[in-house]
Amino acid sequence: MKVFHWDIISKIKERLLDYIFLPYWKLRCGHLGKKSRIRRGVKIVGSAKRLYIGDNFKIWHRCFLTTGKGNIFFGNDGHIGIDVYINATKGNITIGNNVAIAPKTQIFSYSDDYAHGKLIGEIHKIGDVSICNNVLIGAGAIILPNVTIGEGAVIGAGSVVNRDVPPNTIVGGVPARKIKMRCNN
Repeated sequence: MKVFHWDIISKIKERLLDYIFLPYWKLRCGHLGKKSRIRRGVKIVGSAKRLYIGDNFKIWHRCFLTTGKGNIFFGNDGHIGIDVYINATKGNITIGNNVAIAPKTQIFSYSDDYAHGKLIGEIHKIGDVSICNNVLIGAGAIILPNVTIGEGAVIGAGSVVNRDVPPNTIVGGVPARKIKMRCNN
């Protein structure tokens, strides 16, 4: 019975802290929609004014968001799990409505690349990342620059997505490959 009481107290404390920090995030971000929350411990490198968050979107603890010349757009009714890393230092990252991103996922709009005859560090891959509506991204997935994930797609845990994913497709593996089509009931 005592554990139950501590659980309730902990939840009340977290909710109160969310409300206390809400004005801070509203001032810092480019836009923070209604009922959206950014939990304590979220680290933003670069300008938070380049973050545009829709309504009822949750960003959980210890997420790391980087902006440089790029912007990050979050839709409505989604969430980002604990320890997610999103890098928009050069290109833009757009996350649609009703998107669930599991913990430890990494999304990049900029990364180093390799080309024969060039020195490491001379070549960079830069490209916008677009995650359409109703997408589920499994834990530990990595999404590389210049990728579009179609509506209704599912990305398996631990996958490396280096090319576009068609709508309603379930992909997995390194690199991510089609497993099957998602049933639409």
